[in-house]
Amino acid sequence: MPPEITDTTGTLLFGQPLPSTGQRPVHEQVAAIAQAAPDQIALHADGTGVTYAGLHDQASRIAARLAAAGAGPGSRVGVLAGPCAGMVPAVLGVLQAGAAYVPVDPAQPAERIARLLGGAGLSAVLTAGPAEAPAGLSVPVLRAEDPFPGRPTSSVQVSPSDAAYLIHTSGSTGEPKAVLVGHGQLTASTQARQLVYPGQAVFLLVSPLAFDSSVAGLWGTLTTGGRLVVASADEVRDPARLADLIAAQQVTRLLCIPSLYSVLLDAAERAGLGVLGSLDTVIVAGEPLPQALADRHFALRPGTVLVNEYGPTEATVWASYQRFEHAAPVTVGAPVPGVNLYVLGEDLQPVPRGTAGELFIGGAGVSCGYAGDPEATSRAFLSDPFAPGPAHRMYRSGDLVRCTPEGTLEFLGRRDQQVKIRGHRIELGAVEAALRTVPGVEDAVVLANPGLTQLTAFVVGRPELTAADVRDAAARMLPEVSVPRQVRILGAFPLTTNGKADRLQLAALAETPAGEPAAGQVTGTDLTAKVTAAWAEVLKTTDIPAEVNFFDLGGHSLTMFQLQDALEKHTGIRPPVVALFQHTTVAAQAAMLSDVTQESDLSRRNRRIAARRARAGQSDQGNPA
Repeated sequence: MPPEITDTTGTLLFGQPLPSTGQRPVHEQVAAIAQAAPDQIALHADGTGVTYAGLHDQASRIAARLAAAGAGPGSRVGVLAGPCAGMVPAVLGVLQAGAAYVPVDPAQPAERIARLLGGAGLSAVLTAGPAEAPAGLSVPVLRAEDPFPGRPTSSVQVSPSDAAYLIHTSGSTGEPKAVLVGHGQLTASTQARQLVYPGQAVFLLVSPLAFDSSVAGLWGTLTTGGRLVVASADEVRDPARLADLIAAQQVTRLLCIPSLYSVLLDAAERAGLGVLGSLDTVIVAGEPLPQALADRHFALRPGTVLVNEYGPTEATVWASYQRFEHAAPVTVGAPVPGVNLYVLGEDLQPVPRGTAGELFIGGAGVSCGYAGDPEATSRAFLSDPFAPGPAHRMYRSGDLVRCTPEGTLEFLGRRDQQVKIRGHRIELGAVEAALRTVPGVEDAVVLANPGLTQLTAFVVGRPELTAADVRDAAARMLPEVSVPRQVRILGAFPLTTNGKADRLQLAALAETPAGEPAAGQVTGTDLTAKVTAAWAEVLKTTDIPAEVNFFDLGGHSLTMFQLQDALEKHTGIRPPVVALFQHTTVAAQAAMLSDVTQESDLSRRNRRIAARRARAGQSDQGNPA
């Protein structure tokens, strides 16, 4: 439904009001479905299906174990779990115990995991799947899959103001901020999702729990009686396997970042677009939707709805959306139900329609603020003068937008140094602060490339400092997505007239090649040279040492798909993406491809020998002794 515009400027946008009924917490809604349709499949993960009754029983037993360990109403429970069957009953069990879940991605560096868990005020930590908690925690550590001999417990009653979850985002000081979301906000956000996406979906979950789009998949699916399909880490890494999973499970709805959807379309074109035939809705979020991708979607999948969602973690996952049923100009759309969007100037007054302004978000989804940081909360969460009634707040997003004549919003960028790289919000200042702690680094400037796909770090430091030193240290301190792809060591930064680092000159430098091949660069076999050429094409650098990890040179999970294509072009062999994640240096990949070539040659030789023997046998049968 289009927003109702009530001001003279046309830049105060009010979403459809939420119904006054159906405001139960999400875990109570899931329990109601378990009672009404116990045998309905709720979850498919690790190759098995789990019914709603089975999911509710597992969650209830986890809640009982948490209660026995002293975690309950008002407490927080860390959840350390990758994509697996145990992660869903784990978070559901935390909510049933009356606690708030604090998800942490086990793929993060160990130091960061320990810092996040140690600073979250936890009463317990739950692990699921192969994830293991770091040593030295002062709270009980429980495994979600372990049996509980006692009886499952009933859900603890919670109020809308009680905390449901905390998700960490990047902070400008280098320390992560914990966004606190209450049950009232989670229920409102989920209720809006039920209105925009009615029916029972088969939803493919590709987001880690620590990424807030997982909230949309989990509760938007399980509160409607849908089926949640959890993709494994290897399936998310390999778009061909992801496409096969969609076909095998007849997935109807998908939410992912646009760059992942782009490589999924690549895989589907290679395998045949029929592998995506079950999809009726594709939702993209987390990074800007390129117009070219929207156009390509409808060229390849004209019967599938495309939805572009926008929203910060502080607004409980989403704040606006645009629904496409055919190719059209891309915007971030209009408010979701229960949300108000205001385009304001520096004076916090509405700007005229068509004029750029900062986006402020009001309504039922505005979160409680930053846990343990009242100063940051007061800066970002302001009193809302445009909403009816007292005690309403609005969130200052820092995003610049412009309202179109149709009443939708165009995203124009950030007003500060915050960027989104592959759907992850990154404070460039936080990355710079981390790099300045590296021994030998005197100063650092970090920039995002124009396509918002990678970071480049410029570092001034001691003469003995190397780019590898900086990358290695960054990889130990920062999430993978925050580690700069390129590191340039400079004698000094170019300066502006007021004496600050000239970011425009550095941005131009970032687009130039890093230099000629360095001493010690790989040489040797023709296959090694071809692998090196493929890496150079993908990483946009000529400095490719033989034994340096692909990720230490700035590669990431999405560029691994590009490397797969480049290796096929340069070597004639298309290795599985999973094999590339297992062999992450030029030398290892060249050896792996050599083995593949030898196995292929041996297989062809064995087939020729078998064929000759078969012909000889037929000849012998025709000439009896």
